[in-house]
Amino acid sequence: MSSPKPPPPLPASEGASGVRNRARRPSAAETLLSSVESTAIRLEKKVEDALLVLWDDLPSWRRDNAYILTGYRRASGSYLGSLRSLAYLHNESVNIWSHLVGAVAFLLAGLVLHTAVAPRYASAAPADVLVFACFFAGAISCLGMSATYHAVCNHSPEVAKWGNKLDYSGIVFLIVGSYVPAMYYGFYCHPSVMRFYLWT
Repeated sequence: MSSPKPPPPLPASEGASGVRNRARRPSAAETLLSSVESTAIRLEKKVEDALLVLWDDLPSWRRDNAYILTGYRRASGSYLGSLRSLAYLHNESVNIWSHLVGAVAFLLAGLVLHTAVAPRYASAAPADVLVFACFFAGAISCLGMSATYHAVCNHSPEVAKWGNKLDYSGIVFLIVGSYVPAMYYGFYCHPSVMRFYLWT
């Protein structure tokens, strides 16, 4: 049995002082790390390819923007399947998470304002609390309904249509929730005008 051949010598290069230096071979650890990294990248790509589809692979009811070509979730057919997509990146991730985090932030801000800040201001009337509650309810509804729509829009045509209605209803809630405090404080010194705009 013959012994293995030694590896060929590495090419030499000249340093700044004119001394010839041999190129360094990567260590076993560096080779292993490089192999693990490339395997992880390939695995991530395979998982992404299994979870996501291209524009051309979408059913007709999902095609609403021909300029976004990749990153679509597969039709799930279940609410749980749609919610599982919160765990990986796709082209609805930013819509879902920014609106969901926003809804929770407005909920917490409203609670802090009501429980921690409001007691310090004795001049705040119950009407002031109600007006602020209208605004926070509108913001929470809008963001929560939008997050819900974007999370389940890959379920089925019926659920996508229902979710779209939910999304637009949330926008209406935010408009109304913002209108009430604007009229209340905008016409605070003119109660009859305020009542006219709020109740007609």
